[in-house]
Amino acid sequence: MRLPALLFGLFAAASCRADVAYDFTPVTQQIDALLQRENLGGASLMVIRNGSVIDEEYFGTYKTATRIPIASASKWLSALAIERLVERGTMSWSDTIGKYIADAPADKSNITLGELFSHTAGFPNADAACLGDQTYTLASCAQQILGMTLLYPPGTGFIYTGNGMQVGGYMATLATGKSWDTIFQDEVTTPLGMSHTDFATSSLQPPYIGVPNPYVAGGVRSTLRDYANVVQMAVQQGLWNGTQYLAANSLAEMQLDQTHGARIYYTPDPVPYYGYGYGEWRDSVDSLGNAVQVSSTGKFGTSPWIDHDTGIAAVFLVFSQTDRIPCDVHRLWMNVGNVVGADTIFADSFDCVATAND
Repeated sequence: MRLPALLFGLFAAASCRADVAYDFTPVTQQIDALLQRENLGGASLMVIRNGSVIDEEYFGTYKTATRIPIASASKWLSALAIERLVERGTMSWSDTIGKYIADAPADKSNITLGELFSHTAGFPNADAACLGDQTYTLASCAQQILGMTLLYPPGTGFIYTGNGMQVGGYMATLATGKSWDTIFQDEVTTPLGMSHTDFATSSLQPPYIGVPNPYVAGGVRSTLRDYANVVQMAVQQGLWNGTQYLAANSLAEMQLDQTHGARIYYTPDPVPYYGYGYGEWRDSVDSLGNAVQVSSTGKFGTSPWIDHDTGIAAVFLVFSQTDRIPCDVHRLWMNVGNVVGADTIFADSFDCVATAND
């Protein structure tokens, strides 16, 4: 059952842009077709413009309380936690592994926190066995990853992987003296009002449930409205509920191309490549190379997306195991862009041959 898009369009017209009426019918039809084609139980979508909800829809069994694993959409959230520590001076993106882990292997010691969160550290794409395994601790998992063989010198290549962020998360625990769960609550879920979000993807109990080995890059479970708070904050230049959650220049730093032109060894995203920031894809850029649209789609299909030009913040929540979902998500944002007047890079004609994100 869906909540009607028109209701939210009228709300937006009354509160924000009285001269605009949005017709999300093409978006609704696409999601309906996707659920039928893939035999999925449900999905949900929220689109916010300039602080007002202009579309909120629930399909199939999904409701406002539906909470699911969001896979790589976790990366944006974990990078926000680190950026908050960086903004306060607790850490720096230039901090090296060796600063915190004295016995790190020599070839890993000079890898920076920024390289770990921009997938340029040199670690392989294949997940270490410990990721998501709660018989490990975050510390022991980081040590296992540090024992992996680098595929290229740090900073010279891009391989999309969860391995580096796990080490970066462990560095944050050493810098703060807190567990990653506590960092995540202090820096993300509590200030952004995300009371249904944590790293306990195997639990059926409500958050917050701590785990010994949070999968920093891919282990979050969340709801549509919780994640919508994140994208709304980001498109509002760090402003949330009347306070500055992050400085605008901190968010801009996260959206710069932190790969610095490194050679691409592996990327799961089939669309044109504009680089990667900290925890988020740069989907389109302006003439100066500044990010206009950014996203962080997970392998199960959940995708947060913002467009700075139009003030759009959006989240699509779904759980699918099919490799075709990334292409569907690109076309979803294309359709949303058509409705709201965004100049999206996605088009039906591009050759979308996707592989699942990690």
